[in-house]
Amino acid sequence: MKISNETIRRALHTAFGLGFMIASGAALCADDSEPPLVPEEKPKVSASGIAGVKETLHEWGLTGSLRAAYWSSNRRSDDEKHIPNVSAWLKLDRKIIKNWGVFVEGYLNREDPFDTQHNTSRFREAYVEGRAGDWDFRFGKQIIAWGRADRFNPTDNLTPRDFTLLAPDTDEDRFGSVAAKVSWNWNASTSVTAVWLPMFRPHVFSFPDQPGISVDRDTPDSARQWALKLDQSGKAIDWSVSYFDGYDLTPDISFGGVTGAGSIVAKIRNNRTRVIGADAATTLGAYRLATEIAYTRTEDNGGSNPEIKNSHWYGVFGVERPFEDNLTINAQLFVRRISQYSNPEEITDPAIRPFAIQNAILNNQYDKQQFGMTLRVAKKWFNETLDGELAGSVLLNRSGYLVRPKLVYAYTDSIKLIGGVEYFGGSGKTGYGRQEKNRGVFAEMRYFF
Repeated sequence: MKISNETIRRALHTAFGLGFMIASGAALCADDSEPPLVPEEKPKVSASGIAGVKETLHEWGLTGSLRAAYWSSNRRSDDEKHIPNVSAWLKLDRKIIKNWGVFVEGYLNREDPFDTQHNTSRFREAYVEGRAGDWDFRFGKQIIAWGRADRFNPTDNLTPRDFTLLAPDTDEDRFGSVAAKVSWNWNASTSVTAVWLPMFRPHVFSFPDQPGISVDRDTPDSARQWALKLDQSGKAIDWSVSYFDGYDLTPDISFGGVTGAGSIVAKIRNNRTRVIGADAATTLGAYRLATEIAYTRTEDNGGSNPEIKNSHWYGVFGVERPFEDNLTINAQLFVRRISQYSNPEEITDPAIRPFAIQNAILNNQYDKQQFGMTLRVAKKWFNETLDGELAGSVLLNRSGYLVRPKLVYAYTDSIKLIGGVEYFGGSGKTGYGRQEKNRGVFAEMRYFF
């Protein structure tokens, strides 16, 4: 007997509904006190009342979500397991006067409700923006994401990510930098953008505690950084060229000496870089083609200092194809080529060699050339209430891979359920292999208001 999609959809609704009833009952019975024989009557909030509150918040430009999640592992390369996570995400998007508005987004996150060690609060963005004639302005903390490739973007160098944040969505680990951005719209399809960043914030990585090693972080608080971009969108070929002069979001690791107590110092420093890049995208029948390339010149352009990453090329080429029944497939090839390469294993100084190896692995410079590919398959079911994605990345010249399936189910307009797996593997000489401790599953429930 063939089971229809509508029957499966109703079964999913019933199963999730029972799950919520059981979870709610368990929460109510968790109190140590004796439950009353006859429940007390409590005033009920009508659906229209809740809807009215939400409508009022939306009129003011306020939206957000409350989240409860479970992660079987964290993202800090340690041995901590079975982590509950609760958070509140808030967003304000409101016009102030004609052509001018304010946008603020942030979150409060508690990685373990019963522990105070890993609490996080952050304004991801907080800026004012407006338009005057052909000019667009944005001032404040903002996320500036450049590039047309799918998630692997060589020209995306302006704003950082928090790689330790437990968030199922790929781009939710982004957070903004304080910047002034001005764009001149040359015509309907072409614009010139200038960015000034007076402060620097790097990527957030985990550096696990190791006996006998202390970490010395050298991060510039203020920095003169700027970028330019010429962009064309809306024509047969979309393209851009860009230039960035600022600090590298990914740090370098170096030997910092020995403390008086005998501990070895690992120095974590973000060095200055200059990046010139370009991207392009077009459609060819049902196919979308995209490419992106960048050349990064570092402070060790001659390749003589093993404690600073070398200058390098990084390119991506991808093809995306939509099919019937809400199916999309995206495949990409990527390559990194290191200038003035030298093998970190061949360094003779025993104090510098281990740090040079770690530095090369962190910055994808352990080999002279690195080849890899990505694959993302996305599918929607049940009137687009259930989204599925299988994403993965693999290195072709050295064992290293990530597989990440994920399901997102819209239980109601206000409740969304998310579940997935992050599976890392490979050689210890790759970033993927180093993240094997972070293999795990996750599940999250979100309530939107």
